[in-house]
Amino acid sequence: MEEGLLADVAGEEIPSLIPDNDDLKHVIEVLCAGGYGAWIVGGAVRDCILGSAPKEYDICTTAKPNEVIESFEETILTGEKYGTITVKSGDSMFEVTTLRTETGYGDGRRPDEVNWGTSLKIDLSRRDFTMNAMAYDLARQLLHDPYGGKLDLQKGCLRAVGDASQRLSEDGLRIMRAYRFMDRQENGIWYPESELSIALIENRAMLTMVSIERIWNELSRIIIGKNAEIVLSRMNDDGVLGAIFGYPINSENIALISKLDEDLEARFAIILSQLRIREVEVILERLKVSNAVSSRVRNLHSLLSKTPTSNELRLYRNTLGKEVLTHSSMLSAIEADTALVNKSLEYPYDIECLVDGDWIMDRTGLSPGIKLGRLKDWLFRIQIERGYDNLGQMETALCTIPWQSGDPKEWPRPMWS
Repeated sequence: MEEGLLADVAGEEIPSLIPDNDDLKHVIEVLCAGGYGAWIVGGAVRDCILGSAPKEYDICTTAKPNEVIESFEETILTGEKYGTITVKSGDSMFEVTTLRTETGYGDGRRPDEVNWGTSLKIDLSRRDFTMNAMAYDLARQLLHDPYGGKLDLQKGCLRAVGDASQRLSEDGLRIMRAYRFMDRQENGIWYPESELSIALIENRAMLTMVSIERIWNELSRIIIGKNAEIVLSRMNDDGVLGAIFGYPINSENIALISKLDEDLEARFAIILSQLRIREVEVILERLKVSNAVSSRVRNLHSLLSKTPTSNELRLYRNTLGKEVLTHSSMLSAIEADTALVNKSLEYPYDIECLVDGDWIMDRTGLSPGIKLGRLKDWLFRIQIERGYDNLGQMETALCTIPWQSGDPKEWPRPMWS
């Protein structure tokens, strides 16, 4: 394989660290054949050392953005201003980023000035954590690890590159990333070393300079982590959750999420369970979560204080559908009675109304309008509650309800609440 420029930092020979990948090899070979240096960097190297298959590969190079573009047939200008070009190779896409130096982080999010560089060591020095500050020379099979990332991985230690407070002050999102990296899923928790632990607390105000969308993206991944209750409890103790939400969070609620599946909305509803619904809505608006996530969190939050009565089980089951299972697991987590909720699972859901508007008009003389629509709702509710399955039963129901009088807006609807 073509060897490109040699890195300006010592390397340790580790053969076959990166799994065979022809598309990746092609990108590296093209850059090296052009006289540039090219290295696999960051998360892919970290994952391979841990024995996991990388989901994606990032490449850093001495080639400038325009030189990367000229070297390949298919490219996308992903972040040309910051030196990143997406390169298509075979069926794969790779982010190729020019080595760079940075000065100033006036907005606490991005460098004030970016200059292209040729030093791999300097480029790695600006990265967040040692586990992400490693690079691999595919041609020479050398691991470049100037900041001891491999050893930290072996010890299960999360450590910043250089001065922890400076690293976090450069980009407030690194605070969220630090907490996310603590959860190593099946491998347990990696705790930050003392300097980083202190810096996380001292720099939490930096989160105000990060877009809320980026914060929610990291937080949502933390919430569904295998060890989420440990990470979130630490974030709460460090004052980070309070800074994000604007409301104090009860640590006892956080501990309960370990009893739930990795369900984002259910876990979030439990975390916020001691808050009033309006406070929950404020938090959801503040985080700018999607409408779907917001709606489900609010609904599940309300269910924590409600259970069906014995004569509501059919209606409850049809209204909630599969969400009954979620309701049951949440009630179990808070040690509430689930007997009736579980009994409702005996009944069907996704029931369709047996009658339509024409059927009702033929029998009542009603014209299309609100009265007709609300009468259909009323009949549908009766059908669900009584388990009716034929039109004869619906005829009987129509004859027994006082639909000729009263305000249609007050008639029963086929919903449990």
